[in-house]
Amino acid sequence: MNWLEQEESLVALGHRQVRRLLARSRCRPVATACLAAVIGLVIFAAQARRPKLYEAEVGLLITEGAFAPDGRPRPRGELRAFVNDVAFSNARLDDLVRKHDLLPWLGTTNREAALTSMRKLIKVNTWHDYFEGYRQHADPPRTARVTIEFTATEPALALAVARDLGELLAETQTARESEKATARVEELRVLMGSAAAEAARRRAELERAERAGGERPDPASLWRVQKTMQGLETAENTSRAVTAELISAQLYAQTVGRVGSRVQVVDPGIPPWRTATRAERLMRQVTLAALVSVPLVIMLIGAFDPTVRDEQDLVRIGMRLLGRVPGSSERVRQAGV
Repeated sequence: MNWLEQEESLVALGHRQVRRLLARSRCRPVATACLAAVIGLVIFAAQARRPKLYEAEVGLLITEGAFAPDGRPRPRGELRAFVNDVAFSNARLDDLVRKHDLLPWLGTTNREAALTSMRKLIKVNTWHDYFEGYRQHADPPRTARVTIEFTATEPALALAVARDLGELLAETQTARESEKATARVEELRVLMGSAAAEAARRRAELERAERAGGERPDPASLWRVQKTMQGLETAENTSRAVTAELISAQLYAQTVGRVGSRVQVVDPGIPPWRTATRAERLMRQVTLAALVSVPLVIMLIGAFDPTVRDEQDLVRIGMRLLGRVPGSSERVRQAGV
């Protein structure tokens, strides 16, 4: 066995030091109890003076169509950026500040400072974001879950603002989808007009080619008629395809305006009457103060007690250890061995 194997393990050393601190603190029970009471009262007073904050959370489910109807994967973090930068823009948050009269509660009269403070109270989490993966045509619609949390000193206010933030996200996404659908309809209308004009031009060209071929029937004129007929058929097929796509886009634009079609509120938040009572809060504060103060006092008393009680105290005051007399219990163990 080498010297490294003979060394005491860190776990055993830590356990021995903890027992040493406990033994030293038991030697001064009055000081330990008084100091624990003082520190516990300080911690309890700090908790009692701090305003109670209530967190209300609203959960939403965003379905396929919010970003990429073509099934392409979206960059990681795009959904969170959309919520923070678009749905919760300064103009929209300013409307919420006015609606709930949050300026006095936020402690400022400056709207820019109020918006900055309000953003610090909003927490947005995204999870199960399947928009980051590619979707095949046969795959089910992709979904993403978003939770919006707002913190306030009043439970009713926290819940009301959290729900308004959820509705704001739903309305913003619905408006965005509606704008995209309307733009797509206008684009298809332009394409349909171009396709119809092209088909009309091809039809007029075919009539001219047929008249010319009837006056001078030759292989060249027949080839021009056949070529023109092929071009007319292609133009008419394109016009019919664009018309069908336009009808589908118009139907989609009529249904996308519903708020619940793309964003659904799946968790409306915790109502205020489920919050902890005053007695429960006091019990938690007392428990926390005790859990923090008692171990802290044991360490302080055990570490800073000036009384010489063991070998480590001799080394601490600069005295050299000449020998050690075993206690009665230790002598009994040695005799048994």
